Amino acid sequence: MESRREKAIQLFQEGYNCSQAVFAAFCDDYDISKEMALKLSSSFGGGMGRMREVCGAVSGMFLVAGLETGATDGRDADGKKSNYDMVQKLAAKYREKNGSIICRELLGLGQDNTQKAFTDTNPEARTEQYYKKRPCASLVGDAVDILEEELLQSTKESKKIQAKIEMIRVEDDESINKLAEIADEVWHQHFATILSLEQIDYMVDKFQSVKAMTEQMKSSGYEYYFIVVDGITVGYTGIRPEEGKLFLSKLYILEKYRGNQYASYAFEFLKEYCKERGLHAIWLTVNRYNYDTIRIYEKKGFETIRTQISDIGNGFVMDDYVMELKF
Repeated sequence: MESRREKAIQLFQEGYNCSQAVFAAFCDDYDISKEMALKLSSSFGGGMGRMREVCGAVSGMFLVAGLETGATDGRDADGKKSNYDMVQKLAAKYREKNGSIICRELLGLGQDNTQKAFTDTNPEARTEQYYKKRPCASLVGDAVDILEEELLQSTKESKKIQAKIEMIRVEDDESINKLAEIADEVWHQHFATILSLEQIDYMVDKFQSVKAMTEQMKSSGYEYYFIVVDGITVGYTGIRPEEGKLFLSKLYILEKYRGNQYASYAFEFLKEYCKERGLHAIWLTVNRYNYDTIRIYEKKGFETIRTQISDIGNGFVMDDYVMELKF
């Protein structure tokens, strides 16, 4: 099997810049298409637009670090620090191995060539002589090695954490009470920027209160599961098997636990659930203005099949997309 280092060097030798070669070597690990990976990293070649600043291979490392450790909440100071710590760690390892992270210094360019770089945007022809004189292929390989040694250790730890995830079915009164408390908290977190507080309160009472969920489980075929990591409940999902399909009614992760792939684990659980019961699709509804969640579902393979507006009483409506994932 081709190693990531070999893949990155091959990409560079096919004509892609250093940043593209490094970043695209990891795109499969993050469900990013090769085309998208190449576009995202294209501007960082030649030390950022051929300005001979930070080496493209280093920028490629940082792009991967963002996917692995990047903060997604503007208020998450700890998340930002964790990402910056990793970026500086990767840079230090690269500098230790190659003497610099700056393109012009790595290539040994003089002052004249450096000044020229700011006006000459023409890439050099990829001739045999080019590959002989440039250390870039080796630098690309070094960047991949450093990523695997320093960054992807966290991925291994993440997999260890995943092995401790449990999906625990909600069945007794005590569990339903706990579920209602979590639902109230997560709904106010999740919909605060989409719905009014009055509508959130109304919907929680109507659909996610102890009374409502007890009735759903007793009379309407719903099943609820806690998502539990190391004994800590981080979220929950609510489902209902139907004829040939699974209705995914709810899937929420508490705000402080987001970004750890727990929802992805729950999706795998649901897929296995469908497989065991001979169900051929999962369908759901999602608020049309819940853009981040829609993108996540699309990434998982869901397609929008229609829109619907449902009157839920008290002057409120649910304005949703209906999405479906077929197996």
